[in-house]
Amino acid sequence: MKTTGDFYEHRGLIAFTGAFLAAIALTGCGSEKLTDLQVQYENLPNSQTEIALQEEKTLTIGEHSGTPLMEQVTDPAIKDLVWAIPFEQPTTISEPRVMVESLTTTLPESTYPETTYGEQSTQCWLNDVSGPLHEVVNTLEKKSLLYATQPLTDCSGIFHRVVQGLKDQCPAKKFPSLEKYRDSRDIARWYHEQGKLQLVKNAVDSTDLLQPGAVLFFGKNGSQYREFSVEELLNPQKGIAHLGIVVNVHKDASGQVVHYELFHGYGRKGKTPASVTDWHKRTPTRASYPPFGNGRQQWVAVARL
Repeated sequence: MKTTGDFYEHRGLIAFTGAFLAAIALTGCGSEKLTDLQVQYENLPNSQTEIALQEEKTLTIGEHSGTPLMEQVTDPAIKDLVWAIPFEQPTTISEPRVMVESLTTTLPESTYPETTYGEQSTQCWLNDVSGPLHEVVNTLEKKSLLYATQPLTDCSGIFHRVVQGLKDQCPAKKFPSLEKYRDSRDIARWYHEQGKLQLVKNAVDSTDLLQPGAVLFFGKNGSQYREFSVEELLNPQKGIAHLGIVVNVHKDASGQVVHYELFHGYGRKGKTPASVTDWHKRTPTRASYPPFGNGRQQWVAVARL
């Protein structure tokens, strides 16, 4: 993979009483070591950085139970002839609660609309999540989750919050788990393992992939990706640095895609809430912006929720 552009490594020194020093290397968007570092960010669209604030563990509350119950009829007149109809206890879909080692807080219980089995359920089965997705995104936008100030508020964390909401709406669909696929490259790896990750080497020629529910992966700020492989995109030093979810696509009168809207966590720490942005254009407003990119970040891969 040929890449150009500068990559910077931030280092901070923390002095502790007891006369010892620790040097901590800060990572870029999607390359999270799960720490509780306080970091400065450049504002988007010139740059964008993802961190995870704390190590996270997921505890699943509740278990599925569905043992058939059969009772033999003991009436001598019909003994050994009649059996009670098997009955299977209903299962309950459990919801994960994320426990943060360095904090005593946990993620709130789900506040998304209750699961329905009508039109939205049909959409989920047909691999069309646009209806449920808009409901989940609207709910998250109302929460004004400031970038990188709470658990799961970096770009991959916001993705996992969307997934949490879609699990409520589309319980039969499969999604990457928070425990094993925390950061943006991990999420891309899960889609690759499922055979659902597509590389994007020419964004303008790949606009048919821009649909609501598309998960877009972006490279590092200012880097140009020409010939590359999945393995190279999963490299923390050179690969994927950000992701977001397409919620709307805009076309001109001829049907040509001119820009799309992306829901993601981005910006400066504590300043920018997770929201929908629409600066992702076929013809960028600045020469340094690649077509259909995220600021200076090139669109390099795509999957579907």
